[in-house]
Amino acid sequence: MAKTRGRPPGSSAKNTPRPNDRGFTSIRLTLPRFYMRVLDGDAAFLGQRRSEFLDLMIQRKAGLLKAERSSRAPKYKMEAGELDETEQYLWYCRDAMRTHLDALRKKMGNIAPTNFVILALNEWIGLPSGIRDL
Repeated sequence: MAKTRGRPPGSSAKNTPRPNDRGFTSIRLTLPRFYMRVLDGDAAFLGQRRSEFLDLMIQRKAGLLKAERSSRAPKYKMEAGELDETEQYLWYCRDAMRTHLDALRKKMGNIAPTNFVILALNEWIGLPSGIRDL
């Protein structure tokens, strides 16, 4: 079987875009398992790749796009240990989105990209004050 160049084993084109030297920056995220489940679930619900969904979160937070979460979107309950266990995701972020991401992160106290994603996902699923509202 031929090895797919540029993709981790077991990933599909739907989940991980093929990196190239033009127009993308890689950002390593280490997310608690709960947030990976939210990222995967809502991206799949919208028929998008994870990276496309994260672009949507940046555009929404920057005021470039008005987007509301559907009432039919998945509901999440945190399982025991999901905050303690982490998963890594290598996000290939478009350079145009990276500019907006960096500006937003700076406005929020120069937080790390992982923290931005956690806050954006909390806000997206209706838990702006965090998962204690679950």
